[in-house]
Amino acid sequence: MAVDRILEQLVAADQKACGIVDQAQAALDSTLANLDRDVAEFKEDYTQRAIHRIGIIRDEEGKASQEALEDISKRYEGLMAGLEQAYEAHHKEWEAELFRRCLEE
Repeated sequence: MAVDRILEQLVAADQKACGIVDQAQAALDSTLANLDRDVAEFKEDYTQRAIHRIGIIRDEEGKASQEALEDISKRYEGLMAGLEQAYEAHHKEWEAELFRRCLEE
């Protein structure tokens, strides 16, 4: 009797193990069947996120470049205004000095 019970338990354990193996095999088959699709979806998602990030970075860099250009333009305008003021204030002196130097040499 005890042997029969042990054999029944072994058969039940074997059947349970076979069921687990079958489930694992089905999961593996499903995973392998969907692998190409999953990889393609991952690539598409990654590409879209990268394009989005590049767009954001491009906008930020464009704004930073525009701000830098505006700062440089303001500095240039300030320098030009200073040069024009210096020219207006001293151009007669400079012309006279150049004329004098040309005659001396």
